[in-house]
Amino acid sequence: MKSFNFYQPTRLLFGSGRRVDAGAAARDLADSALFVVDPMLLTVAADKVEDVQRSLGEAGVRVVTSTDVVPNPTLDAIQRGAELAKGEGVKAVIGMGGGSAIDTAKAIAVAARHPGTAWDYLYFKKAPTAATLPIMAINTTSGTGTQTSKVSVFTNTAETCKSAICDDNLLCRVAIIDPELMLSLPAHVTAATGFDIFTHTFESYINTGACEAVDAIALDAIARVLRSLPVAVTNGSNLSAREDLAWADTLAGQCLANVGTTLPHAAGQPISGHFPKVSHGESLAVIYPAFAAFTWRGAVSKFARVARMFNPALATASDEVAAQSLALEVERFLKLIGLYRRLDDFGITSNDIPPILAHAMEFPDNQGNPVVPSQEDMRQIYMKSFRNA
Repeated sequence: MKSFNFYQPTRLLFGSGRRVDAGAAARDLADSALFVVDPMLLTVAADKVEDVQRSLGEAGVRVVTSTDVVPNPTLDAIQRGAELAKGEGVKAVIGMGGGSAIDTAKAIAVAARHPGTAWDYLYFKKAPTAATLPIMAINTTSGTGTQTSKVSVFTNTAETCKSAICDDNLLCRVAIIDPELMLSLPAHVTAATGFDIFTHTFESYINTGACEAVDAIALDAIARVLRSLPVAVTNGSNLSAREDLAWADTLAGQCLANVGTTLPHAAGQPISGHFPKVSHGESLAVIYPAFAAFTWRGAVSKFARVARMFNPALATASDEVAAQSLALEVERFLKLIGLYRRLDDFGITSNDIPPILAHAMEFPDNQGNPVVPSQEDMRQIYMKSFRNA
């Protein structure tokens, strides 16, 4: 067994109804907080938001609320939130919503306590310091794993570029994972966010920097996604399936925090950066079959093991046959959950690929892929992600 490091300092409050513990958890962090809430929750889950606000109030936490959250978070919204946090003098940030709300909150926690903008603290620039405001997450989707990861992903619209801050100071002090908050998610959002759990865990599992600790939790999370995501897509009110996905998502964040993603995230993030209406999960789904077909030779045994989780009939096949089959198994799974798309379906043409490709090649995620792609390899992956490819 090789040596490895594993770090997960986030205090987890997991279980149905745990949103009512938000006040006590926040009070342990600070006496005031910026409460960053996805505005959609005020329509579809207003009572759940009120539960959290009531808990915070009863605990004596002064709350300043912001609903300035957009899908695929933007630097502009983050900076407005940072100015609000500074102006109000809050001492913590709480994010409630999906990955967009929590990633916005995490970036605000950096920008509110550092000079410049959040864009100055991307993973390849300056590292944020311990001055970063304490963060608490209350996630309402299962997918991004951001409640237990050290990443905040957002877009600089002026540069048409999507990137990330990645630092231990972005690890949430507390995460409340309440599966009841996920019961109202529409089927397509459930599918897109749920597939994201699979991508985070699978890519951490095959990453050249993987370790035994991450392998174990990644395989557990993958099994939960395969058995429960189709159920949750078909019957969103199935609490058992929601609990399974919520825990898988929490494990996925730990995979991200300790190993990280590979080629698909490098390829997918620029798609959302250039076409913000394409969700993160959709951008990954469109790339995955071509990615799997390109990569399997670099991690035959791991690809084979996961392919057999999709399709137990592959148990008698050779590792090479099973590994090569994973691309087709993923495609079938995407069709099962209603997430199978091609680039054309989003209005993307071959003329859009050059700038997307240029950004994709800048991501370090590629270096952890079992087969490191050349620029031509990546171009071919995009081209094979069109219909009639």
